[in-house]
Amino acid sequence: MANDIFEDVSRWEKTEGANIFSTVLNVSNPVILDYGCGAGNYSFAAAYAFNQECLIYAVDINKQFLNFINEKAKNQKINCITTVEGREDYHHDFDNNTFDLVIYADMFHGEEKMYGGLHRFVMLEEANRTLREGGILAVLPFHLSNFRDKNKKKSKYSYQRLIDEISDSGFTYIEKDLQGIHFEKVYSPYYQQKGGVTLDSLERGQLLVFEKNE
Repeated sequence: MANDIFEDVSRWEKTEGANIFSTVLNVSNPVILDYGCGAGNYSFAAAYAFNQECLIYAVDINKQFLNFINEKAKNQKINCITTVEGREDYHHDFDNNTFDLVIYADMFHGEEKMYGGLHRFVMLEEANRTLREGGILAVLPFHLSNFRDKNKKKSKYSYQRLIDEISDSGFTYIEKDLQGIHFEKVYSPYYQQKGGVTLDSLERGQLLVFEKNE
């Protein structure tokens, strides 16, 4: 795969991606959690949104991704991102009322072993616990046909169904016309070998924005 896709992704982080977070969060020196950060695209976008006047925790269980983020941050002279190895039980190792923004991108689908596909409810509890009053939860869901309902049965979700579910977990939905990108193919060895992946070919989805209830 040509390096152009990585250049395009980096350009997106500095422009469209940065605009996402400057739009959803109006706080000085915010503390941000990017949980299940993958290659850190949304962490870097947030860093650019606040001109590095922020503290970002990029959490993932994949150490290769964390090493990638550390190296990229070093090369781009970004000092506000701290990488943290995640836990398989989806709990956060952070204190209550820590964050101004929690980001969950492409994290809610699938059937993991510990909770039978209901890990998103643990994640919502942790977001509620670790967000400050009035803090923002940003959810970017993909694979909506591969969700599990509360009975652990495979179920096709809509954005509205997910909005209602998150709202029942202590959050208020804030309607924003924002989209995020599913970056998985950029870092997939299969697609890297196959080639042909461009920024325009990547899947986009609606970013769901919520405020923590008082």
